[in-house]
Amino acid sequence: MTFSNIIGHGANVQLLKSAFQQDRIPSGYLFIGAEGIGKSTLVKAFVQMMNCQTHDNCHRCDSCRMFDNGSHPDFHVIKPDGQGIRIKQIQDLISHLNLKPTYAGKRVVLVKEAHKMNLESANSFLKILEEPPLDTLIVLLTPDESLLLETINSRCHKVYFSPLTAKEIQVVLGRHYQLDPDILDFVLCYAQGRVRRQFIEKAVVLANMRIQVLHMLQHLATEKLFDYSLLLDQWVKQNLHGYFLEFCMAWVRDFITARKRVINGLINHDMKDEVEAAANKFSDEKLQWIFGLVVETELAIQSNASKSLALESLLVQLKQIFWGMPVV
Repeated sequence: MTFSNIIGHGANVQLLKSAFQQDRIPSGYLFIGAEGIGKSTLVKAFVQMMNCQTHDNCHRCDSCRMFDNGSHPDFHVIKPDGQGIRIKQIQDLISHLNLKPTYAGKRVVLVKEAHKMNLESANSFLKILEEPPLDTLIVLLTPDESLLLETINSRCHKVYFSPLTAKEIQVVLGRHYQLDPDILDFVLCYAQGRVRRQFIEKAVVLANMRIQVLHMLQHLATEKLFDYSLLLDQWVKQNLHGYFLEFCMAWVRDFITARKRVINGLINHDMKDEVEAAANKFSDEKLQWIFGLVVETELAIQSNASKSLALESLLVQLKQIFWGMPVV
């Protein structure tokens, strides 16, 4: 991995290069930005450069070859084990950091989804930041710094990552994926300034699902509730319910936008004609009700409510709205 392979984030690349050239690398970085935006990729390029014998990511020296093979003994990655990062993972890391680096001049610990440390593991990790081992760099990744303990925040140098542009995302997709033009347009609509790997891997299924959600919103008033209930059950079993809610919110947001004649702001901009046609079937009041119900359902599921029951309740309430019955 080299800096030349990094798409976007030019200011952050220059910041890291300057820190290395001036020998002013802090003991801890906190990289802040959405998942899939390129934080891990930049860490790997930076770490490889620091330990390359030429400091130019030569891919020929022993250190570079170990990084390229994913087997460098002084690059440690901590990521959630199940629902979160456990205290045992941090304890094992502390024990390892008490030993000298095996090979590298600069040992690196990368903590993915650092916000998923519970209070116990976060307090244990804080001890590492308070007394960082010699020649060790710690990099934490998170989408939102407010999710971390302030004591951890205050001990890290913060680097913020901006969303990628549509052109930058298209370059990344062209390098790593072979997508049909229609699927590529669909993926770009829902990229949200990042490369959503799981979304891309399911893109063909999700593209069809998006159309089914549009059909549901247009025809739930006249079609049987039972048929859509079966469809929702299927999506829950396939762990696709989150995408269902995302598509619901995207369509409703687009309908609201289209009714204001602001066509350039559509999420589903590849289906502009369908958005404009469907938007006229809803009143602003109904669209606000629908959007609020979808958000409430998403929050309920995040709070461990039954996915099937929450989605079934949403379906019934949508049916009531389409029948002209207000939901309070």
